[in-house]
Formats: sequence, C-alpha cells, structure tokens
Amino acid sequence: MAFIVVMILSLAAVGLAPGIGSTGGRHTRAVDPIDNEVIPEETPTGVIAFEAPEPTIDVSRNYNAVIKTDAGDIVVALNPEAPQAANSLAFLAGQNFYDGLQFFWVLPEFDALTGDPTCEASGELSCTGAGSPGYTLPLEGDSSKVSRWSVIAPVISGGDQVHGSQFFIALTDGEFEGSVFGEVVEGQEILESLEQRVPCFGAEPSDSNPCQTEEELPPPLTILDVVVQPA
Repeated sequence: MAFIVVMILSLAAVGLAPGIGSTGGRHTRAVDPIDNEVIPEETPTGVIAFEAPEPTIDVSRNYNAVIKTDAGDIVVALNPEAPQAANSLAFLAGQNFYDGLQFFWVLPEFDALTGDPTCEASGELSCTGAGSPGYTLPLEGDSSKVSRWSVIAPVISGGDQVHGSQFFIALTDGEFEGSVFGEVVEGQEILESLEQRVPCFGAEPSDSNPCQTEEELPPPLTILDVVVQPA
C-alpha cells in the first residue's frame, strides 16, 4: 500500500529538569510527497513552526517520554543512540506542540502514526498528513530489523533526513526506514486496541487507494500531553 504521508523550536537546556512538557518484506514509512489532487485546498494556519529544536535534554542521560492520551498513558524509553530525534521530541513537548494531536494513521499489526500539527482534535485544521514543526533532522542509526514497539521518526523520501515532529510506533517486527529514538515500555495495550485508520486526505476511495472517508474513520487516539523526564 502506498502511504500518503509527507514530512517536510524556545526552551533553554534543561537536562536536569524533572519533567519537560505541560500539565516479512521491507516495511517503509518514508515521507512521500502528496499529489496535488489529494491535498485539501485549505492552507493550514495557526501551526507553530521553529527553525530548529533547541538543546533541551542531556543526551548522555536516559529519559522517558510519557505520552498522556485520552485512553491512558503510553511510556516511551528514549534511545540515546538517536539523540537529535529524542531531543526534538523533548523540545516540542516543552512547547506543548503535541497537545491535542491525534494518531491519525493506524494499520493494526503494522504501525500507528502521529505528530502532524494539522491533525488535531479540535478539527479546526484540515488533517493533511503533511504537517511539520518547520524543520527536519538528520537520519540517525540503523532501523533495519526493528522490533515491535519501536518509536521511529520517518525518513523523508529521497534523502537522509527524518521528520521533525511526526513519529510512528511499529506494531510488528521488521525493517522500517527512519531514526529509532525510543521504545514503548508501558501502554502497549492501548496501541493494540486501535482500529484501522487510513484517511483519504481529500482523495476519493478507489481500488488502488482504499482509504476511509471522514464519515468512515473510527475515533482517533488523542494526545493530551507529552512529558519527558529522567528515567
């Protein structure tokens, strides 16, 4: 299945802070350009953007990211071998960037994707699958032979950069493309309960694009807050 997902920050360094944030085949989650005909004409507005993430955590230390959702907490142990992606998550969490965002794309037994600022619970913006924080990050590490529950920043197609805010959680073992910057250590049952969610992004469903219209989409899992804290 062709995945229609496009991937195109000011806090001081607070590495010692107790918490950052407010109250079979080759599997790819590459960032492919969305064809013009499937992009809603509305241009997203009101999306926070940054030139780059500021240093936010001490990348030599171990941290957990607590993703608070409307179905409970998902705890991710951040991977020190992908420090830039882990720091970006912490920076954006401190900016409340993830508050209200949805897991807008879910393929059970494959992956669940979130982090697009246009895909938020209020519905004020058109969910494009293309939203970003305004920057990309260099690819870190090797994502081949990824284990289930890995948290991955997806590769931007045709390059060595990954998305700055969007990430997906692998719901199966396999090969993916991106920076593996964490692993889910608590809350797996929340992810296992998710129903398939494949938005059409403005296109019409067809045999080659068996997507779901707005009326057919199940309720999304919504992020209420993300807090990054020392493990």
